[in-house]
Amino acid sequence: MGAGLPARGDNVSVPGRDEQWLSGLRILVTGAAGVLGRALVVEADNRGAAVVAAGRSPTIDDADLPQSALRLAADLRDPAACRQLVHDAARLLDGLDIVVNNAATLVRREFRDLGLDELDAAWEVNLRAPALIMQESFEYLRHATSPAIVNVVSTAGVSGGVATVSAYGMSKAGLIVLSKAVAREYGPFGIRVFALSPPSLDSEMQRSLPEAFREKVREMNVLGHLPPPEDVARYTLLTASGLGGLVTGTMVDLTATAY
Repeated sequence: MGAGLPARGDNVSVPGRDEQWLSGLRILVTGAAGVLGRALVVEADNRGAAVVAAGRSPTIDDADLPQSALRLAADLRDPAACRQLVHDAARLLDGLDIVVNNAATLVRREFRDLGLDELDAAWEVNLRAPALIMQESFEYLRHATSPAIVNVVSTAGVSGGVATVSAYGMSKAGLIVLSKAVAREYGPFGIRVFALSPPSLDSEMQRSLPEAFREKVREMNVLGHLPPPEDVARYTLLTASGLGGLVTGTMVDLTATAY
């Protein structure tokens, strides 16, 4: 048995579903009105964290979120709004420990028909916004105890996607690589940065795809079933917390897909 590994039969302590394992942490979640975003906010709130839930207005105002979650409206296509969001969240929370860049926009069109405005939308929301938020978060995160940045990506950034989502895949591929580069630069300051690819969820983004494509994605799951958003949120936050302290500079793949 290797050094440091528990012997078979030993009790290994893992956080339970009702434990406050995020107690005292301050978390910013973008795209908080969506299916995964809401699950992240609920899970963080249930585990004792103080949370800022960010999204577009009026969507974020009407989202079904915990009463204790602090809501901030921000248009992530606006660079100034991206930067201001970080400062507003840090002011409300008195600092930041974890930043989850979850917001995204899906552009679905044949590549040869893509317009400049559609390319701009994919780049601005899916790649530039996380980049600006990571830049602006640095000074707050470097003073945190176990800081981390999670960039939610997609297997479309690896495989190109199963639908006509080239602009989306392009932006997510960029975010995967950027996560690795920032992890190298922020690592010496104790800040972990990683990308996380969630499984297909019953989200507005997924529902916008033709059923044939959605079925193809489901068939690629080698386990034969898709987890609920709550399980994805729990694993994401476990990895972002101090409990996942070895994870940085990589893409955590939760899709159960062999590709």
